[in-house]
Amino acid sequence: MTQSNFDKRLLIEQIRYIEAKQNLSCDAEQEFSDHSRHMEFEERLWKRAQCIVQQHDLSSVLVRAARLSRYIKSFALLAAALLGALGVIYAVGESNTINIYWLLLVLLGFNFLSMLLWLTGISLNVENLSSGLLARLSRWLPGRLSGWLSGRPASKSHATKPDGKLAGNQADRAWLACNFSGVVGKWQLSKITHQLWLAYLLAGLVFLVLLLMVRQYDFVWGTTLLSDAVFIKLTGFLSVPLDALGFATPSADQVLDTRIVATQDGLLQTALAPALTAEHRSHWAQFLLGALLCFGIVPRILLWSLSALMCAGSRRLFALDYYLPYYISLRQRLMPLASHGQVVDADTSPPVIAGTAAGKTKITPVPHVLPAETRWVAVELSNNLSWPPHAINAANNLGQVIDRESLSRIQQRLQAFQRPLVAVAVAAARSPDRGVKRTVASLMSNSGQRWLVLLEHKDESISSKRLAAWYRLAEACDVPADHVISMSQGQR
Repeated sequence: MTQSNFDKRLLIEQIRYIEAKQNLSCDAEQEFSDHSRHMEFEERLWKRAQCIVQQHDLSSVLVRAARLSRYIKSFALLAAALLGALGVIYAVGESNTINIYWLLLVLLGFNFLSMLLWLTGISLNVENLSSGLLARLSRWLPGRLSGWLSGRPASKSHATKPDGKLAGNQADRAWLACNFSGVVGKWQLSKITHQLWLAYLLAGLVFLVLLLMVRQYDFVWGTTLLSDAVFIKLTGFLSVPLDALGFATPSADQVLDTRIVATQDGLLQTALAPALTAEHRSHWAQFLLGALLCFGIVPRILLWSLSALMCAGSRRLFALDYYLPYYISLRQRLMPLASHGQVVDADTSPPVIAGTAAGKTKITPVPHVLPAETRWVAVELSNNLSWPPHAINAANNLGQVIDRESLSRIQQRLQAFQRPLVAVAVAAARSPDRGVKRTVASLMSNSGQRWLVLLEHKDESISSKRLAAWYRLAEACDVPADHVISMSQGQR
C-alpha cells in the first residue's frame, strides 16, 4: 500500500515522540547509513522508523489514535444528526401548524452564526480556530477512551508491557499533534466542523420532508416587536435565489395571509381563516425546503469542499522540524558524510569541496558537495582554526569578518555578484550570540543558496546543546537544515 509523504512524516514523528521517553534500537540503522550514501535524510529516517516498528512490534499502538478518532467522529456525526431531527420536532411541535421563521431560526440561525465565525476566524487567522475547545477535546478524549476501553483510568492503568503502554501514549500524542495543530489542524478541524453541521442540516431536511409527506400542516408566523413589512421584505429577499432555482415561493399577499392575528374572543388564528389553501401550503413548503438547501446545506458543502482541499494541500506541505536536537543527532549518525567533513593538509588528503558544472547551480547539491562558484566567508574564527583551508579556491575566498570594516568590505564584494551562493564558516565552539546572528544574516541577505559551515578543531568536543543552538541560528537565517555542515579541522 502506497503511503503519502504526510503518513511517512507522521510515522517519523511518532517514533520521535516515543524515543523522547525511551530509547529504541534499530539493528539495520548502520547498514542503510553506510550503504545508502545517495539517500535523502528523510528517506533514511523513514527506513529507520520502519525498522523500529518491525523490530519492536509497534504497529498496533501506532494506529490506535487514528482508530479511536474514527469512532469519536462517527459518534459525533450521529449525535449531530440526532440533534437535527430533534430540532425539527421541537420547532414543529404536536400541533398542525408550523411557525415558519421559528423553524428557519432553529435549523439555519446557529448554522449561519457558525459559518460567520468560521469565516472571520479563517480571514483573521485566529489561533483559537485550531486550539480551541474542539482541539482540546480531540487531544484529551482518545487517551481517556483508551483507559476506559482497557477497564482502568488512563492515568493509572498498568499494561502487561509498560514500555508498550508508554509508547502507545506517546504515539497518540504525536498523531494528534500532527493532525490537529498548526495549518493541518486548522483545516482538519474546519472540515470536521462542516461535516457535523452537514449531518445536522441533512437530518433536519430529511425529517422535515417526512413530516410534510405524512401530515398536513398550516404555515404561520407572528411577531411582537417587528412590523409586517420586515417579514415581507425578508421573505422576498430569501425568495430571490429560490425563484431562480425553480422553487415556488409565497407572494407578499400570501405572507400577510399567514400572519397570526388575535380574534375578538382572544384566540389566535391566521389572517386567512379558517385554513390555508393547498397553494399556500405548497408555496410555503417549497420555500422552507429551498431555504434549507440554499442557505444551509449548499454553503456548508462548499465550505467543506474548500476545507478538504486546503487540508489535503497542507498535509502535502507538512514538514518535519529538522532543527530539533533529535533530528540533529540523527543527522550526525545517519548521514556522517553529509554532516561532517575534514579539512587537512592538501598534500595528504583530497579536497572536501568538489566542483559542479556552472549550469546546474539551481539544483540543491548533496550537502557535503558545494558548487564550485560558492563564495566563502569566515566569521570571527578562533586562533586554533586556520583560514582559508587549502580545499577552498582562493578566488572564491572573500576573507574573514573580524570587525565592522572587514564586514563592510566583504558585503561590498558580495554585492558585485548576482544572487551568489554563500557559505559562511563559523567556529562551532563559540556561542551563537545575537551579534553572530546579525552578521551571518547580513552576509546571506542577497544569496541564492545559503550554507552554514561549523568549523571545529579535531581536539574539541561540541555539545549537543551548542550544536542545536547553531541549528536554530541557521533556521533564523533561512539556512536549510541540509545546508548546515560540520567540519573538523586538523593540524596543518
